[in-house]
Amino acid sequence: MGSKNSYSRRISSKEADNNFIFILKNKLSFFPQLGEDFVLKEKESAHEVRVESYPCTCRGPDLPHEHYFIRWEGLKQGNKLEIKRSSSGKDEYYLKYLNHE
Repeated sequence: MGSKNSYSRRISSKEADNNFIFILKNKLSFFPQLGEDFVLKEKESAHEVRVESYPCTCRGPDLPHEHYFIRWEGLKQGNKLEIKRSSSGKDEYYLKYLNHE
């Protein structure tokens, strides 16, 4: 199960092909508000990112909804990653790969 202190997921082929990390709707509150910039750090690098959305009808035209994501390059299908919030209280998050394919 997930934790309130982290967000983890296994990257799908769609995410890898389109350079984004899906954010599940029920985990949106873990991140800053939609469209608000924050810093996502990986190893020695830091990138300014934001949670974005796009409209979708993958459940049919009568059930329109939004999908949420963070743009991120270099993802590979099957990568398992974890994002943790900084304990400093700043809008900083840390991305760590839990496996490498």
